[in-house]
Amino acid sequence: MDKIALRKLKMKERDSLNPNEVQALSDIILNRIISVKEYKDADTLLTFVSCRSEVVTDGLILSALKDGKKVGVPKVEGDIMNFYNIKGLDELESGYFGIREPKQGLPLLDPEGSLMIVPGLAFDLCLNRIGYGKGFYDRYFAAHKDAAYIKCGIAFELQMCKKIEADRFDQPLDMLVTETRIIRS
Repeated sequence: MDKIALRKLKMKERDSLNPNEVQALSDIILNRIISVKEYKDADTLLTFVSCRSEVVTDGLILSALKDGKKVGVPKVEGDIMNFYNIKGLDELESGYFGIREPKQGLPLLDPEGSLMIVPGLAFDLCLNRIGYGKGFYDRYFAAHKDAAYIKCGIAFELQMCKKIEADRFDQPLDMLVTETRIIRS
């Protein structure tokens, strides 16, 4: 199956979850993340801000702040994406495609030493992912290839597939957390 068809299929499957299922599965994923060594060892958590039927990240953001971690969330600026330090969910506003982004004037965060939570529509056991097709994360990974940070996808188990044909621009993850398992490279 090509990426466009797989993207549509996984979006449809994910959107079939009702809000209560999304929240319940997200809570399981959150508890798995905050229990892993990679989370405990990270001083900084870089994470997307969820929208629609994605794994809900608000609880993860609040947990990381409570745990004394720096938290960075992405802001799309033209063709690039940067992560900005937030101190609470009240520092977010509607941005790119209506997704909550950090307000203007917040400090930029570097990925060095962080755990980065990465969104996507489809994932495989080799830690390949298919995002939304704009390439923001792959470009970010390429621009920060010399930094030491852990790229961790989060997804519902129904977003898993047998194999994703990665191209030369695709960057594999270091780990993936679903409601039923944790996969590491």
